[in-house]
Amino acid sequence: MKKVTLLMSGIMVMSCAPQQKKVVYPKTAKVDTVDVYFGTQVPDPYRWLENDTSAATTAWVEAQNRVTNEYLSQIPFRENLLKRLTELADYEKISAPVKKHGKYYFSKNNGLQNQSVFYVQDSLDGEPRVFLDPNKLSEDGTVALTGLYFSNDGKYAAYSISRSGSDWSEIYVMDTESGKLLEDHIEWAKFTGAAWQEDGFYYSAYDAPSKGKEFSNVNENHKIYYHKIGEPQSKDKLVYQNPAYPKRFYTSSTSEDERILFLTESGAGRGNNLFIRDLKKPDSPFIQLTTDLDYQYYPIEVIGDQIYISTNYGAPKNRIMVADINRPKLEDWKELVPESEAVLSNAEVIGGKLFLTYDKDASNHAYVYNLDGKQLQEIELPSLGSVGFSGNKDDKECFFGFTSFTIPGATYKYDMDNNTYELYRAPKVQFTPDDFVTEQVFYPSKDGVKIPMFLTYKKDLKKDGKNPVFLYGYGGFGISLNPGFSATRIP
Repeated sequence: MKKVTLLMSGIMVMSCAPQQKKVVYPKTAKVDTVDVYFGTQVPDPYRWLENDTSAATTAWVEAQNRVTNEYLSQIPFRENLLKRLTELADYEKISAPVKKHGKYYFSKNNGLQNQSVFYVQDSLDGEPRVFLDPNKLSEDGTVALTGLYFSNDGKYAAYSISRSGSDWSEIYVMDTESGKLLEDHIEWAKFTGAAWQEDGFYYSAYDAPSKGKEFSNVNENHKIYYHKIGEPQSKDKLVYQNPAYPKRFYTSSTSEDERILFLTESGAGRGNNLFIRDLKKPDSPFIQLTTDLDYQYYPIEVIGDQIYISTNYGAPKNRIMVADINRPKLEDWKELVPESEAVLSNAEVIGGKLFLTYDKDASNHAYVYNLDGKQLQEIELPSLGSVGFSGNKDDKECFFGFTSFTIPGATYKYDMDNNTYELYRAPKVQFTPDDFVTEQVFYPSKDGVKIPMFLTYKKDLKKDGKNPVFLYGYGGFGISLNPGFSATRIP
């Protein structure tokens, strides 16, 4: 008998199992493909596998799957592990509500649904009714909802879908009052949402690919179009294209008052360029505000003639700047909230105030500022965790969703006048958060930098160095691993 240790989904499982026979992998053909980069020969013997539609690639994938599934099927405790994980995952997941013209929209997963269902309420204590169930978009479950975008007047909701995991998007439109699906249908969209203006929206798309090459052709010449409700896609107006840079990406968004159309250009650096068009002036041109793709420029909101922008230009940890619509270029921007020691990770305007979220030592900290850049208050969050705010720029009603290692996605209603909040709703889980505590410690790395770490354990635990510890870490792409709840840690 041989002891087998398996690490799966954050759970350490030990079992005694018979020694399995040696895995025999299918042989993979090699080809004599060599590329030369700056005088250096780089062999690529598996280039043929890049042809994902060929019979040879299909046969190779099937052979690999047979080996994998045969191995997995012989693990004796696999079914029990699946049963336990399924039990733990079977709890409600509910988002914070989003208010649109007096109605409240939120998503909810009963526990084991493939996709969360969107609901609508006429009031906070009203009876929720289904608004959109993405699980019914296909019989075999291969269609995924990738975005939901409400028009600013509340009349319409556009939603985007992906089929079978593809990056290609399709966009459909609903009447929010009746829930009726309209005839509007956008195809060959990619890397886009729906940016509403009046009875239509802007979106990004490519030209339709050649038949049979839908998933293998290189995409070039990303374009922005405007679609008017009730018209076929063939009549959509081309708003922007840049043939000089065929491999760059172009996306759009609109301010809540629909005065400004924002356009971002990316794909040739670590950041993006920002353009604007004044939609109140017919046929006005796009004005390019920035010229350096190594910095990030994210518009937050437009209030009067002021554009509030979050950027890392001149501030590696990000800051808030303000541009005047009448003099919008970067050299005329003014700093509103300077860079701090913590990293500014999110900014939005709710109820006429700036809500800024910072990352400090890998957890969120939230602050409220007035529109002149003065800090008004810090929001003392329930614990070390991660937060996301929900609200409209002219409405003082505000919610935030919060999660931590012991709090599974609770929603709180925030009173910005008194800087207090109360629990609005929380899911029921096979877990008692009050039995546990989370503390933050710091561990010195080889170069002396202190690495933030979180310890979560039962309150009565004696930290005598004899307890088993599950350690998880991550560090890549400039992303921090902030606190979050996972049912798979419960065992």
